[in-house]
Amino acid sequence: MINRLLASSIIEKWDSNKIIVVTGPRQVGKTTLIKNICERYGDYLFINGDDASARAEFNEPSEKYLKQAIGNHKILFIDEAQRIENRFNIEDHSRSIKWC
Repeated sequence: MINRLLASSIIEKWDSNKIIVVTGPRQVGKTTLIKNICERYGDYLFINGDDASARAEFNEPSEKYLKQAIGNHKILFIDEAQRIENRFNIEDHSRSIKWC
């Protein structure tokens, strides 16, 4: 029931051109919830901030690298985004896609 309420609330805001941030306790299904919603809306890029190699790639990315990595994806989902120190550099170079 709570999951459906959260999903409905997120979907209502989906087209707002705003970044969607989901916070809460560990292991309650935040990642699964957002992945399920992203899958509904099509092709998305998933970046796991817990993965050391992803952190290294996206911590100081060049604009060229970001364009190549993001490609034609319309949705960018960064899980554990707080672990990527310069995540706002990614935002600066990828304004045309949906962020979660």
